[in-house]
Order: sequence, then C-alpha cells, then structure tokens
Amino acid sequence: MSPWLDWAIVATRRISRISWPAAPKQSSPRVTWMPPRGPPSPPNIPTFPVFASLQELLAECTPDFALVCVPHQFHLQCVQLLSSVGIPVLKEKPAADSQSQFDQLLEMPVKIGVAFQKRFEPRYVQLEKLLPLVGDVASFRAVLTMNIKDLDATWRANTGVGVTEDLGCHPLNIIVWLFGRPTSLVAHQVDSVRQFQTCSGDDVSNSVVHWKSSSIVGHVHLSRVAHTAEESITITGTNGTLRLDGDKVVMLDISGSQLLEMVDTTSKRTIIGTMHRKLGDYATGRATEYPGSLGSLADTVAVGEAIQKPFATHQTQDLPAVSPTSVASLNGVHHVWPLITSESTDAVVKQTLSSLSIYDRSNIYQVFEDRWQEMHGLKHALTCSSGTIAIFHWTSGQETKYFALSIPSSLPTPILQYGAIPVFCDALSNGNIGPSEILNKATPKTRAVVVTHMWGLPCDVPKVMENAQKVNGGIKVLEDCSHAHGASIGDRLVGTWGHMSAWSLQAKKNVTGGQAGVCATNDTDYYAHAILHGHFNKRAKQDSTTATPPQEILPSSPSWMTHREKYATYLAKKLAAIPFLSMPTSTKSPQHKHAWYAFVMQFRAEKAPPDLSREQFVKALEAHGLSEVDIPRSTGLLNELPMFSHTHEATPRYGDGPWHDPQPNEMFPTALAFYERAIKLPMWATPAD
Repeated sequence: MSPWLDWAIVATRRISRISWPAAPKQSSPRVTWMPPRGPPSPPNIPTFPVFASLQELLAECTPDFALVCVPHQFHLQCVQLLSSVGIPVLKEKPAADSQSQFDQLLEMPVKIGVAFQKRFEPRYVQLEKLLPLVGDVASFRAVLTMNIKDLDATWRANTGVGVTEDLGCHPLNIIVWLFGRPTSLVAHQVDSVRQFQTCSGDDVSNSVVHWKSSSIVGHVHLSRVAHTAEESITITGTNGTLRLDGDKVVMLDISGSQLLEMVDTTSKRTIIGTMHRKLGDYATGRATEYPGSLGSLADTVAVGEAIQKPFATHQTQDLPAVSPTSVASLNGVHHVWPLITSESTDAVVKQTLSSLSIYDRSNIYQVFEDRWQEMHGLKHALTCSSGTIAIFHWTSGQETKYFALSIPSSLPTPILQYGAIPVFCDALSNGNIGPSEILNKATPKTRAVVVTHMWGLPCDVPKVMENAQKVNGGIKVLEDCSHAHGASIGDRLVGTWGHMSAWSLQAKKNVTGGQAGVCATNDTDYYAHAILHGHFNKRAKQDSTTATPPQEILPSSPSWMTHREKYATYLAKKLAAIPFLSMPTSTKSPQHKHAWYAFVMQFRAEKAPPDLSREQFVKALEAHGLSEVDIPRSTGLLNELPMFSHTHEATPRYGDGPWHDPQPNEMFPTALAFYERAIKLPMWATPAD
C-alpha cells in the first residue's frame, strides 16, 4: 500500500471500536457515523477527525477508500454515495442481501471488496493448499456456532437478519471458494430459541449441499445461541481427512493416523490489517486482484439467496449451473500436475512394501516396458533413471545434427561425453527443426540427426527420414519425444520413425514416473549397448543377447490426451481474438496429432500496443492471478552457451582445441524469433478442469 493513504470508516458507534487496532500505521483515517447519531464520544476513539454523517465527511475530503461497517440495511445507501464520488469501498459481509442488490453493486463505477476476513487467515489459506492431498473429496461438515448473549440489544434485533445471513456467509463463502458453486441444497431453521429475548431471524440452521458433477455432499451447521463456540470444517476424501478445528489444521491418512498439524497463532489485528492493506493496494491500482472482490462473489451470493427458499418450502433448491453475472476467480492454483490419484498412491505404497531394488527385467519394469513396446510397436524398451540418461544411451560417431532450441541439460549434453560434435540447425516458424537444414548443414563427418518434438508438436519426421538418407549414404535419426508422449503422424506415434527414441518421465511430463525415462528401439544392437552401458549385473546378463510406477499412468493417457486436445482447441479459438498473439498449430497436415505438453503462443510485438512488450504482457497476466503463464526461458538457444561454444574447455579429454567453428545466433534467425516471442500456458487434462 502506498504510504499515507487517506481512508474513511463508516460505522455505527457500536461497531467502530473493532476497527482501530487494524488501522495501517502509515495511513490517515477519518471516521463518520452512519446512520447519523450526533457527535460521538466513546472513550476508545483515537484522535481521528470525526464527522456526524457521511455527507459531512465527503463535503470536506475525498478519501482514497472507505470501510463500510454498518448494519446490512445501510450497505447499499453508503456504497452508492461513496461510488458517486469515485471512492472504492471495503464493505462488511454479506456481499449483497439479494441478487438484485448484487447486480446494483456490480454496476457501480468503483472497486468494491467484501470483508470476508477468513480468506486472509493463514489457517484457511493452508486448508485450501492442502485440499488436493485428500484426493477426490466425498463429503465435508462445516460448523460455526457462537453464543451471542444480548441478541435483543444488537442491531440484529428487529432487522430480520438471522444466523445464516450474519454468521453463515463466512463458511458459505469458504465452501464456494473450495468447491465451487453447488448443484442443489436444502436447509432448515429454528427461530425464537430464546423466548425471553425479542429478536428476529433464524437462531439455528442446518443445510445439506450437493455437487452433482463431483458427487460431493456437505453439511453446514450454524448457531448463534450455542452454549459453546465452535468453528470447524472436516473434509473427507479418498486419500484421507483434512480438518480445521479452531486455530488448528490437521491432515489424517485413511487409517486415521496424523500426517501433519499446523497451529495458526496470527492475531485478529494482523489479519484485519492485512485485509485492509490489500484492499488499499487494490483500490489504488497497485494490485489488480483482491480475494474478496465483488466480481468474484457471484456464486457466494447465489448460494446465500438460494438457501433462504428451503426455509419456507422445506424442499430442495436447485442452483443454476452458471450465473449470468459470475466472474471466474483467478486466485489460487489453476493447474495441478501430475495428478496424484488414490490408485497411483496405492500403487506406490504397494511397490514400496514389495521391492525397491529390482536388478533384472522383472516386476514393474517388465510390466511397464512390455506396455511401452506394445503401445509403440517397438521390439525393445528400456526404463532409465531420466530422459537425459535415455539420450545418453544413444551412441554416434563424429558430428550429430541438432536444432538450436532445446533444454541444455538434456539433448546435446549427454552426447558430448562420447566426443560427438553438435552442429545446430535452424527451426521452422512452429519451433520444430526444419528438415531442409539437415542437407544444408551436412558434412562428410555427419553421422546422425536428433529431432525434438517441441512442446508436443510432431516434427515432419517423414521428411527428416527422407533427407537423412541423402546424407553420406544414410545417417541415423534419433527422436527426443520428451514433450510428445502419444503424439502421432498419421497412424504412427512419434518415437517409432527414427532408429532410436527417448522419452522423459519426469514429474511434469504428460506421462510421469516421478523421475524416470525410457529408451526404445527396434535395433537389438542399440538395445544391447544401452543395457551394457547402464544396466549391469543381472539385467545385462539377462537381456544383452535378446517413482509413481508409470504403468499406472498409461491407462489414463488416452483420456488425458483427448481433453488436452479439447482445451487447446478452445483456447486457440478464444485467444485468436487477441491481435498480437499467434496460436500454436499442429502443422499443415491434419494428420499430425499434437501431444499438448504445453500451449505455446507467439507474441507479435509489431501488432501489440506501442508500450506493451512480451514481458509486460505476461507480468500483467500474472498480476491478475494467472500464475501459470510463463516465458519458457529454459528452452532457449544452445549454440552460444559455453558448453557448446567452448566444448574443449568443458570436456578436455578429447583435446584442447575448438571442436567446431562458432555457431552464433545469427545463423538461426527463425529459432531465435520463436524463442523471443514464446509465451507458454500449461494444458489441462481432465473433465473437471
């Protein structure tokens, strides 16, 4: 927050006292009373300017933002008056009393936040972060109970505001934040529990909430007349239970054993201060998002309004699937990969209890390699510790052709250990190797060409194979398929065209083994060499003459690929409306099937606003909460890296002179342009994404 913001508190005399400790130190607050009650004189009021009415305050000054802490029936009136003079607002909950009031608030020309302070409490933030660990959520139970002793002496006495609207908006907001808009709900209430007090509204309510698509069912219990206070959420999933109980967050496995515990000792003063400061940043433009911004609360308002109807009818209330005024929340994590399912977790535990030391081609190695061979129609597959090691098993003499875009650690680097000289090739505009470059860069020493199917887009391998046969009587073609699990050209998968192929099974890859790789080939001599090179002992004797276990992932891959293709097509269609972004393509042939390891766009500076660079554009997206957007710097040009420009210094055992003439960036203009324009998004893979 900028120092010395001028902010106002609009409150009743009763409410005002809780706001002072939260006042940011570098700010200048002013206090006004709403509705007017005359000059206040509570002893705890600091020496701030105090006004008898909001109109009086606005006649003297225009604060940077205002905190509205008044009874519900005055919210709209206050916000309308403040917005009419351009003052952003942080208002007390609820977001709105009704859908119509919510629509009115949305139309106001200022930024409006709602004080759902639990969204700022570390215990709830931690709960949300731990939620994926419980697996598929089956049910939850949320409880919020208090003992408000003098109900008839508070502003709630004659306003009709009961526990569901007053206290219930907090857990309902948390539930919508965690699980999204429910499909249906039914609720019951009890009024007038304390017959000796005159107070309107429900005192106790119980609601059952259901999500049809994910089969989640939840129970919410609320009370303002309980003898003991309780605040808890218990979430049960396929992998265990997550429980928030007071200030404590606990994770239990399926047997009930405690896996972790967190105790939140943050003071209320700190939490409210954080909420106010974040609103200040949001109001002044220093931040583009606020966790309780009005536009993100459409589903919370819909649930709050829908829950009132069953009180009268005692019938299940269905909620519309999509609210016409809903705005997607960009807070939190939007892409989770790899997907840790109960099946994969059980498989890891089962394997741990069975064997972690497998010396031959048996057990999970045999199962996976057999499936990989069958999937690709290849004779041999060899499980490795990484994709880099799978490439290390390739052997080639003298010069090897690489294209200039790659990950430095995983493509040419292993080959250097054999003394092979990497000669780089330029790329096509889609980021893949240009097949004609093989002929342009060939020398009498050339023995092999390595192609990488960048970001899951298949190279034109048939043309690469054709050109490779024209060089020195035919050279080997080696495929790096680490981005392209399941990609295909016609009816043949990538990895089946060349003489030898490698895949990474690192955790973020489309098919993951935690940290692993695969080397595959139809050539028994290559396979035997790979066995001798890295798999000694029983494996070499057995075969040389003939993490999450990845075999658990393979059955899901076709479904994941279908959804990746669906979402990529949708994104390309929608984002094509942005004139300075070029969408990725699957090459000219419709027979090329993209694996969509990532969705890589091209930023066209010549079509962008004059003051907008690629870096500024990505930074703006990140500021809006799109944390997964990325400039893929790790896959830049390799040719000028010291490892390849001064290889003789990095690998002196092959001599102390340069291995090759310099290969400056100017030799690879298309590859350089692709790298300098690239913007990457992950690609989602399940129906629930």
